[in-house]
This record gives sequence, structure tokens and C-alpha cells, in this order.
Amino acid sequence: MSVFKLFVNHNKKDSFVNRIRQKRFASQQKLIESLLAHKPSIKILDIGGELDFWRHMGWNNDRCTIYLLNLEDRTPANTPDTKGFVWVTGNALALPYQAGEFDLIFSNSVIEHVGSYQNQALFASEVNRVCSKYMIQTPSLWFPLEPHSLLPLFQFVPHPVRAVLIMLFNINYFPKQKTYKAALEMSRSTLMFSKNRFQQIFPEATIEVETLFGIPKSYTAIKM
Repeated sequence: MSVFKLFVNHNKKDSFVNRIRQKRFASQQKLIESLLAHKPSIKILDIGGELDFWRHMGWNNDRCTIYLLNLEDRTPANTPDTKGFVWVTGNALALPYQAGEFDLIFSNSVIEHVGSYQNQALFASEVNRVCSKYMIQTPSLWFPLEPHSLLPLFQFVPHPVRAVLIMLFNINYFPKQKTYKAALEMSRSTLMFSKNRFQQIFPEATIEVETLFGIPKSYTAIKM
């Protein structure tokens, strides 16, 4: 693994990207604590959530039950210390829950991967349908280093050109594809947000901007 990839390795607890996430997570903890001030226990839905994320954040609170929802079953085998976590197989575009089943919805870098602008709006609609309180984070379109390809300005390359590159190379999150159709679908599966467009699909939320070197790095829609 290159030195650069070590900086952005989500699986390495003390990587640069996880240190940034820890700073962001401090705000999330404050919101959780504010909810726990009024209830003995709460339920949190983490869309696209991973157990390692919470472990890397140093999470330890037996008053919370966290539901980790993914498209495929990710229930770990023979993993100790998973009390307080529930693994769910489901689709964020059709959440298998009724309104009010959760006290908080959290999602980190998922909404940009749901495949179309229409699906992104549906994602936001489902979040609002199921819970009135949420924190939804997504990378910023305007940060020079595109976080999925790890290539500068890759987000601004037209999809037909990106598809050709994806046919020729493995580009980090975008694995090499055999056909142009598959490569184009792979490219279009990731659609990043400007702050204005993020606000449009979460009109009732406050959009917090996380910056790095003064440049917007990510946005978090917060509604409490």
C-alpha cells in the first residue's frame, strides 16, 4: 500500500482520514448526548454503517442500540464485543421501517453512491420519512482530490471519458470494467454534491461545511 493510501485508509484507526472523522464524530456524540438527556435509551440507524467505524471512533455507550444497514448481509462471524449493534440487510431507497422507529439516523459517505440524482432525492425522502433527526454526510464536489478515485479533479471529468479510463485501469473505488456500458454505469454510480444541491434535497437541515486548507471537504446535513 502506498504512503498516500495509508493517509486515506479507513481501516487504519490512526489514519489521516479517520482523524478527520474523529473530529466530525465529536459533533455527533454531542447530538447523541442531547437525546440521551431526555430518554433512558435510544435507537440509531446507520445507513451504510460499519462496526469498525464505531470502534475506530472509540464508541462505548450501552444506552444506545445501533442498527447497521447495508445492501448485503454484513453480520460478522465469531466477533466478540458486538453488544449494542444490530446488522440489517436493506435498501436506503426503501427503508424497512415506519416513521418514528429511530431516534437518530446517521450516514457517512453513502448518499453520493445511490446511482442517480433521483435516487439521491429518494434517499433524503426516506430519511425524513423514518426519522425527524439525522446527520447525513457526503464529500464535497469542490475538494480538488476526488476521494473515491484518489485522483485530482476526477469528479469533473465527463462520464464518457471516465468510462474509457475505467475500462483501461483500476481506479481505486472504480474497478476496471470489461465493457464500455459497465464502465459508464460504474462512473455514474458516484455523483457528488455541491452545498447548494445538498441543501436542496435536505431543505429543513442545517448544512455544516468541513474544510481542509480552507477548501470545502465535506458537507453534513443536520436536523435535530
